[in-house]
Amino acid sequence: MPNKKKQQRSATPTSNTIAFRAPPELLELVDAAAKKLKVTRGELVRAIVAAHFESQPAAIADDLAKLLGKASLIHRNQARLLVTLLTSVAKIPLDDAKEIARTTLLS
Repeated sequence: MPNKKKQQRSATPTSNTIAFRAPPELLELVDAAAKKLKVTRGELVRAIVAAHFESQPAAIADDLAKLLGKASLIHRNQARLLVTLLTSVAKIPLDDAKEIARTTLLS
């Protein structure tokens, strides 16, 4: 057998490879869209991923974090209010009221 040298890739690639498995149905959609746009499957997926991350600037992420913090505060305050109502109106013992709040609102 002739000794063929294996072609080597560049030691300093310009990008890294990302690979993932997809169900046939998804691949059919990707392939149909790629064909329609006259690009390869890889080019389409790369463009979709880039568009996804470019459409989410840091400011939006910061705003979302602030909103999640406020929602968490509201959620905790609801639990406190429930405990107060259960102990003062329904005359449920404090420990029982806390357990009800934990299991119904905080779990």
